[in-house]
Amino acid sequence: MRRRLVVLPVVVLAVSLAVLTGAFWLLLHGWLRRDADALLASRGRSAAALVAVDNGRLVLEETPGDEAVETDLWLYGPAARPVLRPAGDRSLDAAAAELAASGANTQVVGLVKLRAVPVRDGLRRVGVVVVALGLAPYRHSERLALGAALALDLVVLVGTAVMARRLVGSALHPVAEMTALARDWGAHQPERRFGLGPPRDEITRLGATLDGLLTRLAANLRHEALLSSQIAHELKTPLARLRAVAETGARYETEPGALRVALGSVVADVDHLTGVVETLLKAHSGAGGTQHADLAIVASRVAEAARATRSTVRVRALGTAPPALCDPDLVERVLTPIVDNALRHARSTVTIRVDSAGDGGARVAVTDDGSGFLPDEADAVFVPGYRGAGAMGDGTGLGLPLARRLVRLAGGDVRVVPGAHGRVVVIFPAVSSDA
Repeated sequence: MRRRLVVLPVVVLAVSLAVLTGAFWLLLHGWLRRDADALLASRGRSAAALVAVDNGRLVLEETPGDEAVETDLWLYGPAARPVLRPAGDRSLDAAAAELAASGANTQVVGLVKLRAVPVRDGLRRVGVVVVALGLAPYRHSERLALGAALALDLVVLVGTAVMARRLVGSALHPVAEMTALARDWGAHQPERRFGLGPPRDEITRLGATLDGLLTRLAANLRHEALLSSQIAHELKTPLARLRAVAETGARYETEPGALRVALGSVVADVDHLTGVVETLLKAHSGAGGTQHADLAIVASRVAEAARATRSTVRVRALGTAPPALCDPDLVERVLTPIVDNALRHARSTVTIRVDSAGDGGARVAVTDDGSGFLPDEADAVFVPGYRGAGAMGDGTGLGLPLARRLVRLAGGDVRVVPGAHGRVVVIFPAVSSDA
């Protein structure tokens, strides 16, 4: 990632500099060529102005003062007959004669450019002047400027690469550090947060995103821990009964009939354990959401089981309600811990009343004649592990949280009503009339 972030801008800059350098070279090449043409044309006009006709012959007039006649000058008369040639090197004579005879304006020979200018006597053309200009200084200036531009491009590219590497490194360092911290926190301390405040830039947005992921991870971990504690809570009582039956059978001489009854109890408890596990797993997987439950029948079954465990407390189920849109076993798993909680606090009576809720749902209210809930316990009792000031017995503080969690999975809810006596109300979604 870091390498791509460094290489990409350097490549883009290199392409941009190449385009700009090419455009600069083309412009410079055109400017130097126009300057050379302008200088050569000026020389040609000056030379042609010095040619005069004397008795039908072309002659080159002397220049006054310090002015000097162009040395690289060829003068041709009618029919390209040579009149004057420069002294010294003769390598350009043939090219000058060819240019004068062809009638063309310019010709380049190596690093020399020739230009032909007609000589007129009035309106009559009487000859041609050919002048030369060396292009080597222009080519040298062009190469020098291009070399300087390429050197500047190289310096800019290297400087940009170094600066981009440092900037990308400094920008990605917090990201790498936050990633390492989030990985470590997720494995060992999911409750830790970056706490960078409201998102203002990319780093703070990343921090907020990682905080959200850590929050969801912590919630999932709590969910798994709570599910484990809920299953353990539900399995504790049947396992205790199994242990008691097994210890009784192993410790005393048991008649075949009593042993058969004990083994039947063990089978029943095993079936109960199996049903508890299946119900909890089905609730957490979301299955069974289209089944119907008769709340009156389930409430009677829960009341009967409660009477068997606490014969000193009268448990009664009253009323009717429309069918609940919920799995019957899940309804029983919701009501059982609520009734068990009521049994631990009741003095003499626990009432399970079934009726219709005002919003079209089905309601089950579990009331006991115990000390009831305090106003500030209305929410606290649903925190796993919480036990109120008037808690009695060996409760673990998981019954009501388990009931609320299960009924919310089914689309309902549980709430407690503070007052002189204990009252817990469970709302189940009811089956619609057109279902």
